[in-house]
Amino acid sequence: MSFLKSYAKNFMAILSSYNNPLKKVENISQKDELEKAFYNEEAEKYLENFDIDLFLYDENEKFPASHRYFYSLLQDIKDKRILDCCCGYGFSSVKCAKGGAYVTGIDISPRMIELSQKNADFNHVSDKTDFRIMSAQQMEFENDSFDYVIGMGALHHLNLELAGNEIKRVLKKGGRAIFIEPRIPFKWLIFLRSVIPTKCLESPGGAQLSDREIKLFSRKFSQIHIEYFIFLNKLSRLPLFNKISDKLEQVDIYLSKKCKYLKKLYWAWVLVFIK
Repeated sequence: MSFLKSYAKNFMAILSSYNNPLKKVENISQKDELEKAFYNEEAEKYLENFDIDLFLYDENEKFPASHRYFYSLLQDIKDKRILDCCCGYGFSSVKCAKGGAYVTGIDISPRMIELSQKNADFNHVSDKTDFRIMSAQQMEFENDSFDYVIGMGALHHLNLELAGNEIKRVLKKGGRAIFIEPRIPFKWLIFLRSVIPTKCLESPGGAQLSDREIKLFSRKFSQIHIEYFIFLNKLSRLPLFNKISDKLEQVDIYLSKKCKYLKKLYWAWVLVFIK
């Protein structure tokens, strides 16, 4: 019985990630409170037992293809001003600060902000980082403050209309907003995923992004560029395919370049918006 309850809960969590009503404007305050509580609890685990090996900056760390591409867009950032939205554990903030940028990280969770600051202190970049408790849907920065706005799994937690207006406002003219986000492929793939008993890792206020949502969001900017990731490699979460994850990733990259029609089946993207 406990298995069935757990399975049913996971099933509903995955389906709700397709179109989460908490992201509607009238539900923003409720969403933000649930997100804050969820990520405060998540951060607490790491604050209580700060894992040096996990947080020690490694310039040669191996990243998945989406992350490699994301960071390749942030190579020439010395002395640039970067806003890290929903900065979470502070990994991207630390990496950008190591690259010579001045980074401001914001997150709605006070405990995540504490964890990001501890990460920056541990990796000796406190002089280049500034962390603040703040929502990306209502920022306290002046117009045209940042050269880059970045986020690793940030937009899908936010109301895109509110966040989009704020991101555009705080970006300098010609500035870039760069995000890695989960994507909604065909609807039937969402249902198929929901019946597979692997745990849903999404937070209460999260929801995968649709092509339509990104199309509307992109209208706020002068240009948009998209790269697609994770098709066959989605299977690597299953034990049978985990050992060939690297090979699946290589096939995904090849297919995304050669077969444009298969892009509808990809589960993640890196989005670049230019003001």
